[in-house]
Amino acid sequence: MDRPSNGRRPQEPLSSHCWLEVPDLTAVDYQSPAHILLLISDPKEGPRLSRVLSGQGHRVTLAADWDHALSQLNDAPELELMITDLADRDEHGGGPVHDLGTPHILSSLPVIVLCREQDLTPLMNQWANGAADFLSRPYGDTELLVRVRRALIQSRTMHLYLRAAHRDPLTGLYNKRVFAEMLPREMSRSVRHGTPLGLIFADLDKFKNVNDTLGHIIGDQVLQAFARRLCLWVREGDIVARYGGEEFVVLAPGAGVEGISVLAERIRQAMERPISTRRGSLTVTVSQGAAVFRGKQSLSPDGFLNRADQAQYLAKDLGRNRVVLAEE
Repeated sequence: MDRPSNGRRPQEPLSSHCWLEVPDLTAVDYQSPAHILLLISDPKEGPRLSRVLSGQGHRVTLAADWDHALSQLNDAPELELMITDLADRDEHGGGPVHDLGTPHILSSLPVIVLCREQDLTPLMNQWANGAADFLSRPYGDTELLVRVRRALIQSRTMHLYLRAAHRDPLTGLYNKRVFAEMLPREMSRSVRHGTPLGLIFADLDKFKNVNDTLGHIIGDQVLQAFARRLCLWVREGDIVARYGGEEFVVLAPGAGVEGISVLAERIRQAMERPISTRRGSLTVTVSQGAAVFRGKQSLSPDGFLNRADQAQYLAKDLGRNRVVLAEE
């Protein structure tokens, strides 16, 4: 059984970056209420809109000004929609929200802009890059709720497709593209905070023989089993990805030589246990190269990855089913 000594359930991911569930694109939840942020300059209109939206089950937060709105966006990642009349604009239409797409947080948050009908055309020309929809005053409550529902449907669908695009469809782990984006970010964070960053490059031993002798269906079961065992042993905050074929990578922020070595050894030992497949029990070992980044700005992400990769090749040359720590 794929169970570590800490007694956790076999398929319980220990890391927020190690999800084994592949998104189902047919299962978008369009009915559940949302957390909506209101930034409305009219002191009467804001509370009224809040009552209308709350009456449909939505959770509503009223922002007093743009700075308060940005604070809410930072503190409440569950926010799904913002409704604003572009408060705090100056007479030229500029100001804190001159471009709704400028704040990084708003890049993935739909925004519905309330405006007067005579302002609709110039606003669409000026703000279309950052707004999801425009609603001209006067408007009815039903029209508002329809626009809100449409914005939420579009946003939830897009988020599901983006999540699917980030995942390996077989294992549910992050894919190589996402790992390539996260690696330089984690290295930059390591430099800023002066903390080590551990990296494991893992390759299943003689995996080609499994596909050639038992078939790709059994090979897929082996890959899925390895992904589960990886997720059982990594820590909260570690990043796990399928790099390609039978190759996997683990990023472990804060892990030094001892920490990354212990993690890799536990993963190696986990793969020594037989895997249950349609063709019976099967044992497939893993060779791993481990490396540690200590905030040296001269080392590139490719260079860091190459260190772990070369250590993994050495593990293969030394007889497989082992961990080799890269020299610094």
